[in-house]
Amino acid sequence: MNKYDHSDNAKRLCLICDGRFDRDLLNCPEDGSQLVFITPTPSKFDKVPGYQIQGEVGAGNSGKVYKAVAELGTQIVAIKVLHQSLIDNLEMVNRFKKEALLSSRLTSPNTVAVKHFGILNDGRPFMVMDYIEGTCAGTIIEQSGPMSLDRALPIFIQVAAGLAHAHDIGIMHRDIKPQNIMLIDQDSQQDFVKIIDFGIAKQMHSDASMALTITGEAVGTPVYMSPEQCLAGDVDHRTDIYSFGCVMYELLTGRLVFAANSPVALMTKHVHETPPAMGLLPSPIASEIERIILKALAKKPSDRYSDAHELKADLFALYRAAQS
Repeated sequence: MNKYDHSDNAKRLCLICDGRFDRDLLNCPEDGSQLVFITPTPSKFDKVPGYQIQGEVGAGNSGKVYKAVAELGTQIVAIKVLHQSLIDNLEMVNRFKKEALLSSRLTSPNTVAVKHFGILNDGRPFMVMDYIEGTCAGTIIEQSGPMSLDRALPIFIQVAAGLAHAHDIGIMHRDIKPQNIMLIDQDSQQDFVKIIDFGIAKQMHSDASMALTITGEAVGTPVYMSPEQCLAGDVDHRTDIYSFGCVMYELLTGRLVFAANSPVALMTKHVHETPPAMGLLPSPIASEIERIILKALAKKPSDRYSDAHELKADLFALYRAAQS
């Protein structure tokens, strides 16, 4: 059997890398996370009350996404439905519900709003979201190579704005990567940013004095994980800033900050190694963006930007300088 088995014989799913493995495996051989038991997912999809399904547009480790039209009107939406094979998996059901709850609080134009949450007759939970039609930043890099700084800076500013909003209401994304940054055409603006997939987002509880951190969970995509994520240590909003630093580095260079043959080796580099020089064409603007990115990539959270607002301010100041 192949290491990644996508046939009906696959019995366990990795919630981190979306790999499917032999039912006898208990932990993912790629990232070490615990595998969850699944059964083959029925291929036929019924319907969501109040909506006409137009077709499947995507799938992930927790469910499938469909394009639909509201029966009372012409609004096009996206509907995410949990895989039927997972409805008896309490962890996955709760994670799906949490994604809907947290995403419903997001109101930034650079995030995707959840409009409705419900349960189908067969027990599958679903959420109705804004329909986003565009290209993820990862696909652009794969197809066209590194972005110019002129194109990248407005994108970076919007991502920082979306993260700042999420953090302001106590939500960490925890999986910022190029595939979760969608670029669409909106209001005659190209490269309008939508941050998607808050599937492993975490709520930060706070009081008037300080935000509490989340401890003991190594979740995310290893290529973009912060040192504290890699160590399953205390995590707060600055872990998103680190991951965003990895994304900015990649979009401008066409290279990952770190590469390795295994997730463990990769995470070790995030913890201990200094990011290689970006190698941008020498200029004051290039020097400043590299300074910004390296600050976002600081090993210690206390050495990074204190919040996404501060990061956005530096990016915007650089954008203004580049335009003058």
